Amino acid sequence: MSNLSCKFDGREFASLEKMVEILLHEASEQMALIDGGKKKNSHQERAYAKWRLVHLQHCFGEYVPEQYRSTYNSLWSQLYRLEHQSNYRHPYISISAGKSVGSRAFAHRINVLSY
Repeated sequence: MSNLSCKFDGREFASLEKMVEILLHEASEQMALIDGGKKKNSHQERAYAKWRLVHLQHCFGEYVPEQYRSTYNSLWSQLYRLEHQSNYRHPYISISAGKSVGSRAFAHRINVLSY
């Protein structure tokens, strides 16, 4: 992990480990403020935390170091929970009458196979 750039959002960090700790802290603090009602649970407010996690995801690659794994996974879970609470829907996922496009296609396929 130490051979990667230690930059994020125009800031340079003394080490990659320091950057990881700061970005995890900033994401956690942002979600705590949203949970506490001090910030609105909006896409823009969640994006502050999400971009920090996405940057870390890029830095980690396929393997999240053991010392950060629990916190990192917990923050992603909290972010998904906040998205769910706000009824956020990804713009590329079509939702119609409470069912996703994939569910309708699957139901149609079952009906066709039933005949």
